[in-house]
Amino acid sequence: MPEINNKTLVVAIQAVASQVKALRWAAAADGAKPEELVLLEAWLAAADDLERAYDVAARTVINLPPYDELSGG
Repeated sequence: MPEINNKTLVVAIQAVASQVKALRWAAAADGAKPEELVLLEAWLAAADDLERAYDVAARTVINLPPYDELSGG
């Protein structure tokens, strides 16, 4: 797996979490179209990947904030 800077990882987690929140809100507000649900699934998969990478980084980096704090939940 390619190495990623911890600060970049934190920003990516926050950005993906924000996009997931927006897509979930849009889906709930107006009923999601099939392509929107596919897009949401892709963003959720990205969030899962980032969480796994974060878990690995958190084993060796002591000053990372809690994942839930970054992801909003």
